[in-house]
Amino acid sequence: MSRADPIPRNQENDYTREQASARRDFAAERTGASLDTVGSYTIDPAVTRGNVENFIGTVQMPLGLAGPLRMAGEHAQGDFYVPLATTEGTLVASYSRGMRVISECGGVRATVVKHSMQRAPVFLFETALQARDFGQWLNDEFEAIKAAAEQSTSTGKLVEIEQYPVANMLYTRFCYTTGDAAGQNMSGRATFFACEWIR
Repeated sequence: MSRADPIPRNQENDYTREQASARRDFAAERTGASLDTVGSYTIDPAVTRGNVENFIGTVQMPLGLAGPLRMAGEHAQGDFYVPLATTEGTLVASYSRGMRVISECGGVRATVVKHSMQRAPVFLFETALQARDFGQWLNDEFEAIKAAAEQSTSTGKLVEIEQYPVANMLYTRFCYTTGDAAGQNMSGRATFFACEWIR
């Protein structure tokens, strides 16, 4: 069985308009689809490094404006309008109605209770005693586990490992701060590195 052609890449600089164009041409030749509108964008492909691989362009999506939503937060104060990208009819109107009701009732009082992204591996043992002892070991080795987790990220920081023992299992919750990112991939990868170190 022959192998399919690889997607064009440039090992030196893969985030250029030329590389994006080469990949669009590659895809168009193999699918018959026109990607002209995908190639009509204003961003510099270099800014997508670390966010997307094999960049070919951007897509347009319908964008509606909901609001206003009155905020009385610790940092955000005033009336805010929220752009919502969707193809679901009535979604923006529904958000706007909800925002109006909230605003007419005095607005939203918001605070950050905890900034954390979590991953929750479970560790299985032969006995409850082993699970308990492992939990103590996690506490004792936290700094080493933290170092192992954080070697995979420059932004994510492991702040605690919550523990929930159930019989011979120890359910854990690895809690991270992730900077400005949501951190789904970051926390998953960091927890993988931590678990590999633990193993």
